[in-house]
Amino acid sequence: MGINHLSDLNEYEFNMMKGYKPSLRTEPLEEVASDEELTAPGSVDWRSSGAVTGVKNQGSCGSCWAFSTTGAVEGAYKIHKGTLYSLSEQQLVDCSTRNSGCNGGLMDYAFAYLKTAKAQTESSYPYTGRQASCKYNAASGITYTTGYVDVASSNPTALMNAAALGPVSIAIEADQASF
Repeated sequence: MGINHLSDLNEYEFNMMKGYKPSLRTEPLEEVASDEELTAPGSVDWRSSGAVTGVKNQGSCGSCWAFSTTGAVEGAYKIHKGTLYSLSEQQLVDCSTRNSGCNGGLMDYAFAYLKTAKAQTESSYPYTGRQASCKYNAASGITYTTGYVDVASSNPTALMNAAALGPVSIAIEADQASF
């Protein structure tokens, strides 16, 4: 039987899908200042440029942080190198040890991990939706990250400017009453 609506989930199953954990942050945000000199276009659709993969499903694993990370890295790689790869969220779930696997994490820590280990493709390190031991294979890696910048949630101009450069990694704290 499939899940057709959020009301079909019990509380435990719903909580498992809320993987963004800002409470894991131990350092202050390294925010980018809004660059008022950059004029972002009125809209950008990175799908029409082929810079995003198809929709993926995290299942009941609280790994949204890993999917958000790979989406941004996939887009940046496509924009700069010309090829779109579907990158491995499972690698991040298993190997990004500053995060908590299926129990949540931060994209910042996943980006930092990818500065030291190349991102593998989805086909070389398939998603299982369960945390396991790290099976990283450097020979199967595609790219490293060179860094990342956080955009304050209260700075829509900075977010528009960032989105004009490529797909942006985002998270929603779905466990908040305001959600």
